[in-house]
This record gives sequence, C-alpha cells and structure tokens, in this order.
Amino acid sequence: MLTMPVSFHAPRPRSLSLALVSALLHCKATAYDLGDRPTLKYGTAWKKEATSNLVHKAIKSGFRHIDTACQPRHYNEAGVGEGWTSAARELNLGREDVWIQTKFSGLNAHDPNNVPYDKNAPLEERKSLENLRTDYLDSWIMHGPEDSWDDHWKVWRTMEKAFDEGKVRQLGISNVYRLEDVQWAFDHSRIKPKVVQNRFYDDSGHDVEIRAFCKEHDIEYQSFWTLTANHEAYRHPAALEIAAKKGLSPEGLFYAFCVAIGISPMDGTTSEVHMKEDMALMDRIRDGEQIFSDGDELAIIGNALGLSSTEWDAEDEL
Repeated sequence: MLTMPVSFHAPRPRSLSLALVSALLHCKATAYDLGDRPTLKYGTAWKKEATSNLVHKAIKSGFRHIDTACQPRHYNEAGVGEGWTSAARELNLGREDVWIQTKFSGLNAHDPNNVPYDKNAPLEERKSLENLRTDYLDSWIMHGPEDSWDDHWKVWRTMEKAFDEGKVRQLGISNVYRLEDVQWAFDHSRIKPKVVQNRFYDDSGHDVEIRAFCKEHDIEYQSFWTLTANHEAYRHPAALEIAAKKGLSPEGLFYAFCVAIGISPMDGTTSEVHMKEDMALMDRIRDGEQIFSDGDELAIIGNALGLSSTEWDAEDEL
C-alpha cells in the first residue's frame, strides 16, 4: 500500500542578514548540465492553487529540476505545467532546459471523489503529458507499492513501454523502504529504475542500506521530508557552528550534507529568498567548493541524525 504523510509541518524560518537577502534577490542563476546529480529539485507537494506561481518563481530563481505527481490529493500537476511554461517563456528557455519528473499514483493514493484518470482504462502517461504541457517526461516514478508484485509489474511494464516509445527518459520507484523490495524491483525489471525517492527520516534508518545499493547501481536517491523530519540534526549546536563558519543557514548546511553523501533532496520552500539561497549553495558546490572539508565535519551531522548507530561511515560517504 502507498504510504503518504498525513500532515505537513513547515521547517523553522531561516535567519539571513539583510545584505545577504539583497544579494540573493539580485543574483542570476548559472547554467549547468541537467544530468548533474545529486542536485536540489523543486518539490511541489501541498502547494495547491499556489503551485503555478511558485514553480514560476523557482525556475526564475535557478531551479531546473521540478518534481510533481498525478495525484490531486497532494499535488497540482497542471499548475506545474502552467508554471514552468510561463517561466520558460519569460526566460527564453526551451523544453530541454527544464527537467520534469512526475509520478503515477495508484488508486489507493487518491481521494475516491477526485481520481485524475479513468480507473477502468489502461494505464498511460497521456494525462501527465497534457497537464505538464510536454511531449515527454524526463523521469516517471511509481509513487508507491501496489497491493501485490503482480500489480506492480502490470504498472511497470506499461511504464517500460512508455520508455520504449520515447515518451519517458527514465523510470523510478518511491516509498519503498525495504532493501529486498528495491533489489527485487531492480533485478526483475527490463528497464531498470534510475530513481528511488523516499522519505528521509529516522524510522527508516535514513535508508543507509538502500542508499548504498543505489550508489552501487547508479540509481539516484531522492529524499523528501528532508528538513521536516530532521530538525534536531541541523539545529544541533555543533551543526549551527559549522553553518555559521560556512556562511550558510542551518537548512542550507543540511542540504549540503545531503548532496555530499549523494542525495538529491526535494526542496519545497515557498520563499523566493530561500529559493535563491539554495541555488546559490548549488552554485558553490558546482564551482568545486567542498562545504565539508573532512569526514569529521560530515560526521557531526550524521551523528546528530543517529547514523552512528547504523552501518554508516562518514569517510565512505565523501
């Protein structure tokens, strides 16, 4: 069964100086290869009618990777389509300049009164293509496990067909928290999953083993609830000290930690200042700056997360 968060708790406001705020509001995003990873992706869950405007602001702030889902309960997929196209027109961007990922959500993930497709019709990607105003998807993810592996493979084979037809550039899975399930899905698929997107939180041990499997098989591990579930780690006194030394907000330092250990976080901020702040962080990383100078600094965050109680080694992550 698909598991989704039942409530949303916004992270605490970030503290920024007036000078930094002014600089961020006037900074210009630099171009980069969309194939770069890990990277911050703009997450659009729970944004409802504000989705279009926020996606527009995110792209203008420098985001080029957008995540959504064909699931009206938590996402406004059509709003993403409106937002990215309006920003692209304004910035003179082509479709190839924006990376768009969406998800197929099974019937159990929907409000029964608001299912976005005909439940009796064959699964296809057409609805998402229409909503997102595109003729292909950069990434298409199965939003959560089906009720059985037989049902999983019915969905996956259809997704593989869309890949074969060039309508989808890659496939992925989400909300899968047992290593053996990730391995089974990988081993028995013809088109291998290139993404695992999971909630990054203590209940799953922060997916240490799954992330190792992803690294071994060239799968991008994407995280959601990245800030919401980990306040204690990036508000730890030692983490606050590192953040101040690096010129980052505590949240920015935690995003840098995730990127340093190979995670692509969903960044769902609704603040234009924070959007620019986060893109400025990515520019620093792409320019070659090592935010964490050694394993000891990385371990401060990892230990605050409780990773020291698992098979985790900071030096292995660098």
